[in-house]
Amino acid sequence: MTRLLSLILLALAVPAQATTFQTRMEEVKWSVDGDQFECRLSQAVTGYGEAVFVRRAGERPTFKLKAWSNLMQPGQAQLYNDAPAWRSDRRAHLLGRATVKDGPVPLEVPYQQAGQMLAGLADGMSPTIQRAAWASTSDSIRVVVSSVGYKQAWSEFQNCISGLLPMNLDQISRRPISFGSGGARLDADARSFLDTALAYLEADPELKAIQLDAHSDNVGDRLTNRELSRQRALSVKAYLTEKGVPEEDITMRFHGDRYPVANNATAEGRAKNRRVTLRLERP
Repeated sequence: MTRLLSLILLALAVPAQATTFQTRMEEVKWSVDGDQFECRLSQAVTGYGEAVFVRRAGERPTFKLKAWSNLMQPGQAQLYNDAPAWRSDRRAHLLGRATVKDGPVPLEVPYQQAGQMLAGLADGMSPTIQRAAWASTSDSIRVVVSSVGYKQAWSEFQNCISGLLPMNLDQISRRPISFGSGGARLDADARSFLDTALAYLEADPELKAIQLDAHSDNVGDRLTNRELSRQRALSVKAYLTEKGVPEEDITMRFHGDRYPVANNATAEGRAKNRRVTLRLERP
């Protein structure tokens, strides 16, 4: 029943007239490139632009459609895995909608739908984006990603992914280093996280500075809590310098209980407030 409903919705959503951009089977080429920070699996779409799957360090794949000249109207596009002409035994599978914007990257798809697109490619299907054309709302633009040669490209993409760092810069900045009540000792999780941050620092020579911000919960008086946050910052700094980071590259700030991120009235909230955040910075 669900599959039937998807097919009905797809039929209603797809206009009768569509200008299709799709690379001929014999001309399909996949490209894989990347480094420790990001891997990209891309296919040029003849006449339109480039379809790119992107996997950042520490994240799931997303999808971007790049356009040499965007021919789609801004708004909600239909996204589906279509069956190629030679697969008469298969039917199109609706993946939902995605927002088309004006500009050189008119479409970005989050990991949920990007994962479905990749699964479709592995199954011989063709991820397809369809949206009304700029020229006329009665016409539409249809961009098709071919599955030809995908298995080899996926293997190369996986090889690139295996070399990604465990986390990206945004994730490192968002993740706090936690401490026990009244303590300033680094536990195994904290040391493991700092090792990940050090690996990122080593991989990106443009990152030259580390900013530490230390905090406490509100148990105790203000002066005691400020000193406790200072001790926590010093514990992190000592670990980093022991691993080779120059002391002059580290800046510390200790705030005590002034900036809670959770309610200090609960044990869970207090645990979240006992933290040091680490930010890697460019000069």
